[in-house]
Amino acid sequence: MPVGDLRKLWNLHLIDEALHGIRSRAGALDPGRKILKEIEALQATCDEIAKTSTELHQEQTDLELKQASIADKIKTIEKKLYGGMIISPREVEAYQKEIEMFRRQRSGMDDRLLELIEIVGPAQAETDKAKKLVEAKKAELQQHQKQVVVEKSRLEAAYKEASAQRAAAIAAVPPTLLNRYDPIVKKHGTGMARITKGRSCEACGLQLGEKIIEMVKDERPVPCEACHRILYFSEGLV
Repeated sequence: MPVGDLRKLWNLHLIDEALHGIRSRAGALDPGRKILKEIEALQATCDEIAKTSTELHQEQTDLELKQASIADKIKTIEKKLYGGMIISPREVEAYQKEIEMFRRQRSGMDDRLLELIEIVGPAQAETDKAKKLVEAKKAELQQHQKQVVVEKSRLEAAYKEASAQRAAAIAAVPPTLLNRYDPIVKKHGTGMARITKGRSCEACGLQLGEKIIEMVKDERPVPCEACHRILYFSEGLV
């Protein structure tokens, strides 16, 4: 094989390695799945807290309306009792008992209303806090998605540039060498591996024999016995 052909193939490999890395990074881009799950969990908690708060507030409103209704009924009865409209002792007694019954009902409601006054406010505050957490996480998602769009654009530009460089690099490599290289790339994503300082294959870590290293130094296309990538030796890389 002519001197320099393996170096030309290595140049192609470096471009393919860059393209492989770009594809991997693009494939790993997360549009926000993790944050979306966090939002869903926070929203579920927020909905539960809001539901409780709404129920407590509704109970308070209902009790206040019932109390107002009872107050109106007591007022109406008292107007009859003390307005000279009722003179029968039996009727007076009946109305007095009815007033007492309404007052007992209102007294029971008073206790519960006092409880609600103490817990409705904090429940609403807890709801507001939960909503803010959801909104903050949604804002985080939007910011993350913007960053993903920027990174995707950057990767697309880098891929386009590397692809253009690849066309020129391919033209410089002999077809026979490409025929050996391309199937490896299709299988592994990359088709070459350099020899490390430890005299092993950088891709898979296989320890290499002296004979194999010497063959590679002579620019012979020798594959790694383990991963089958074409080995490459360079004084500047070992």
